[in-house]
Amino acid sequence: MSPLPTPAGPLILTLSLDKSTHQFLTSLRSKYFPPHRNFLSAHVTLFHAIPPHRINELDEYLNTICTHQKGWDVFIGEPKKMGKGGVMVSVRERPSGTIESIREDLLHNMKQNTRSGEDNLTDQDLRRMGKPHVTVLNKAENEEQIEKCLKEVEEVFEKLKQPGEKVGQQKGQAIGFEL
Repeated sequence: MSPLPTPAGPLILTLSLDKSTHQFLTSLRSKYFPPHRNFLSAHVTLFHAIPPHRINELDEYLNTICTHQKGWDVFIGEPKKMGKGGVMVSVRERPSGTIESIREDLLHNMKQNTRSGEDNLTDQDLRRMGKPHVTVLNKAENEEQIEKCLKEVEEVFEKLKQPGEKVGQQKGQAIGFEL
């Protein structure tokens, strides 16, 4: 396999979701995320800023993972406030912990292959991932904007609630990665 060209900026690694789920989440994000800050469609971030020269190493890891790990079920819901003036929706999965496990494997491999200071990951990427989520609103201008967004997104998910479910959720599939 021929080497990939080195991009100009840091690499962002996200989980790819099926088309329907991705479109659903992107429509929410587009409605609430400040347009001047919204450079990406809806996403579940695994890493925020991998050094660009590590692209071939990362591509090799991801191809190996995709060979062994096929798609899995995800359940999007439970809107809640998040730090820095935002609203997010949680991503649960079956089997549970798949996203975190894949991320930890990637992190372990990248740490093992750190050769110089230029290979280092950011402090944010070295920390534990936390709960997988999709950010719908971030860095809101005021509390009123956050409350309005939260209420409206809760109503969207309430309409998705099926008989016997405690919370409404969008069911989908994790299908790979985007870099």
